[in-house]
Amino acid sequence: MVPQRLLSLLVFFLTGTLVSHAADNPGIVKGTDQFEFVYRVKLPEIKGEARVWIPLAKTDPFQTVTEEEMNIPMKWERVQDRDYRNDICVLHPQPEDSGKTIELRYRVVRKEKAAYPASSAEAARYLRPEKLVPTNETFRTLAQKATIGKGDDLDRAKALYDHVIGRMRYDKSGAGWGKGDAIYACDFRTGNCSDFHAYFIALARSIGIPARFAIGATIPADKNEGTIEG
Repeated sequence: MVPQRLLSLLVFFLTGTLVSHAADNPGIVKGTDQFEFVYRVKLPEIKGEARVWIPLAKTDPFQTVTEEEMNIPMKWERVQDRDYRNDICVLHPQPEDSGKTIELRYRVVRKEKAAYPASSAEAARYLRPEKLVPTNETFRTLAQKATIGKGDDLDRAKALYDHVIGRMRYDKSGAGWGKGDAIYACDFRTGNCSDFHAYFIALARSIGIPARFAIGATIPADKNEGTIEG
């Protein structure tokens, strides 16, 4: 039986330290894993009209999510985006809600994730250029150079990953970063996670590898409880 693990994620104001209760032989968890996941959001000071969007965890082919408790002490609604069918908690906080904490508690059974085939419709969708993620000759040339000698798409994608990590530096100074602008990331070689993602996606699409943006929480294999920051 896979041991249950307690983890928490705090956003807006992130504090805490991971407390390790690792097994005698920590490492990558194979097969399945299960844990309780607590997602906490502490609101900043609210001075006027405001909206807060919080992603809600959902079941997919790689995880089964059960909502255990939703402590949301203010007006809110559950909505779903049209394109990806993701559930979102939309808050309507008032100034008197400043500093309040929202807590979402889930029970999650997660499967070991692997590469998976996309349908022809998905592949076509994630090959199309976007306003901030174009596919042009610059990206194509860089991607081809980075993937010389690589065979299948997985090996080429890994080579692009190494290229991005080796070429870019995490830096949130100046102007222009944080927009998910692949051209900015390519030219300045700095930015935050959105810029890293945009650059990688542009490279992949430029050489025919469908790529999309995804975000979530990575659960450390060697931790049984504690806080996940960021």
